[in-house]
Amino acid sequence: MSYFEIKTKHLVLKITLEEVSKLHIHEEIIPEMYEKLVEKIKQDGFFKDPVIVDEKTLVVLDGMHRVAAAQTLKLPYMPVCLIDYDNPEVKLRSWCRTAFKKSSSSSEALSVISRLGLRLTKVASMDDAFELLKARRLVVAVTDGSSVLGVLSPSSDIKIIYDWVKKIEHALKNSGFDVGYVTEEEALEKARKGEVTVSLITPTITKEEVRKVALRGEVFAHKATRHIVPARPMNVKVPLSWIDGSITLDEARRRLTEYLGKRQVKTLPPGTVLDRRYDEELFVFE
Repeated sequence: MSYFEIKTKHLVLKITLEEVSKLHIHEEIIPEMYEKLVEKIKQDGFFKDPVIVDEKTLVVLDGMHRVAAAQTLKLPYMPVCLIDYDNPEVKLRSWCRTAFKKSSSSSEALSVISRLGLRLTKVASMDDAFELLKARRLVVAVTDGSSVLGVLSPSSDIKIIYDWVKKIEHALKNSGFDVGYVTEEEALEKARKGEVTVSLITPTITKEEVRKVALRGEVFAHKATRHIVPARPMNVKVPLSWIDGSITLDEARRRLTEYLGKRQVKTLPPGTVLDRRYDEELFVFE
């Protein structure tokens, strides 16, 4: 396979084109997010950034909505960045949920969860809660900063657990709570400072669980995984005429490799703010 390679300090980035039909997404798509992306790609006339993909299985780690956009545009190929998912520098964390409702208390949030038919159990400490989450015995751990309760899971299957996370999230929203997505550290800090009614600490999915669910054609709830990849290529700008099926995949890959080889690559440090803040090193094609 022809690809353009960038060797970074922590891992190798292999930029190429792949058949859209061979890619496996692992999180659900939010329609309004990818519909805007479809229009942007059509207006630009190119596919700007490659999706991050596990080289071994072609499971998409970052870029679900770009895959959906390519499918909607009926593009047979799309740009990808293949990485070694088993590289220990590629981390996998969770997105926790915060729930806030003015003049509300943690008991109201817990009542919303109980009405779903889920059982609550008192947990001695957050450390104990993390162990129970890891053992797949809890759907979430709920804290208001002073105490911790566990929401007992009816299944040890991580896909089913995250289906329940989604149900809890929707029930809280329907009860007037504002739900946010934050890191584990931020969730605990916000609860401790009383900035939210409760924080819901979610279980961290493993890489093998990501692969297993994606390869059986299923998807986790939105914001189930938070992949931390130490380097990311950007701004490859692949013309749509190369990926619309009018030329062969091999020829398209050859053109892309040659095209990228002629361009300068600017390296930007972690913490760079472009369209958003990026916590990884960026390799931006100019």
